[in-house]
Order: sequence, then structure tokens, then C-alpha cells
Amino acid sequence: MLSAGCKVDINTASVLSFIQTEALNDDIKKLVSSDMRQVDTCDCLMVKDHDFYGIDAFFIEAGHSDTINDNLELVKKIRLVNYTACIFILITNTKAFSSINYYLAGADHCIKLPSDADDKAKLLSRTLDDSHWKKTTQLILDRTRLLLSSSTSKLEISYTEMTIIDALLRAPNHALSQDDIAKTLDPNIVFYDPRALEKTISRLRTKIKKAYHLELIFSVRAFGYRLRRGTVSG
Repeated sequence: MLSAGCKVDINTASVLSFIQTEALNDDIKKLVSSDMRQVDTCDCLMVKDHDFYGIDAFFIEAGHSDTINDNLELVKKIRLVNYTACIFILITNTKAFSSINYYLAGADHCIKLPSDADDKAKLLSRTLDDSHWKKTTQLILDRTRLLLSSSTSKLEISYTEMTIIDALLRAPNHALSQDDIAKTLDPNIVFYDPRALEKTISRLRTKIKKAYHLELIFSVRAFGYRLRRGTVSG
């Protein structure tokens, strides 16, 4: 059974931690304690679906293969009532691990934690700082004028780049395979060059990062791409 982080009165919590490892739970507490209330551990059966609403961030440990299905169901349940929260999947299993299903279910970050304590702390801190939970940049996609705009600046994009962002924005949980993106660009396509698509998206990512200092489009290994949650509207 998974363990869940919650307060005695869960409505006062900003973060929930579904973590079995006490040391890892302590690491998370250290990172969020400065601006969030600490979370206590309790049985996940005590947490009702509606209690997920209003929580800012969730931390879920992926440590054993026999908990994968439970974790996936948990992510899906969270997304049914809370679409804006940031969900972190923390991988503590040393074996090969696929993050595809977690991203499709609605996770925002799947990170494999190193064994070295300092490296682990740095990775966790960097991931939190770069997440939409901490960095709340808001962009607007103007499909007509081909612009990606913030409150202070405008970035010109091509029709192809607009189409890619738009497709990711409309996709369930903002995740699409390479094949689906290629078909969005050309519904009649039969064959396409994956390297050409990768270069197009790489240039777009670099352009956005240079303009707005954030990663808007993330690669999902062996699958495709996902869009940063809660950042683009339009």
C-alpha cells in the first residue's frame, strides 16, 4: 500500500507526498518547508478524491514494479479533480524504468534519483525550481498572428511551430507521440523523417528558451514530446 502525505486536516495542506522512503520524504520536506507547510504521513485510503482539489504539488515515489499500476491510478485520480497541480514522480528503482505511461496519465516530472545524497538534493532542487509550480510564467498563443506572447514581449513563430504548440496544448495531458505530431502537420502523411521533426522542435525549444528562459516543450524518451503544464493559453 502506498503511503500518502497529508495533514490531519488535509484542507490545510499545500503539498501531498506519496512516498514510502522516510529519508526521501525528509528531503522533500526540506525543499518545501520554507514556503509550504510540512506534510505528515498517513494511509492513502484516508485521502478522498475531492481532497486532491486545491493541492499545489504531489510527490509520488516509484520504487517497486508492483506499485506501478497503483501509482498510475493515483495520478489519474488526481487529474480528474486537479488539472493544475504539479505532479512529481520520483524514481528510486535502479532498474530500467519507462516514464511514458506516467506522462500520459498526467505527471509533470519523472526523475530518476541518483544514489549520491548531494547529487540527489541538487536534482530535486533544480527540478522544483524549474517546474511550473515554482516558475509561473504565462504565455498566450496567437494562432492568427503567429505569436507566442508574455505580458511584456512577443515572440514570432512560424505556422509549423504554432501548429506543434497548438497540437500539444490540445492533447490530453499535453503529451503527443512523434507520429501524432507528424500527422497533425500533414494529415495525409505516410512516411516522415523523424530527424527533421526533431530538428524543427529543437529549434523551437531553443527559440522559446532564449526568449522566456524556460523549457516549454520536453522530450519524452522513446515516445515524443510534452508541453509544460499551465503555461500556454489561447
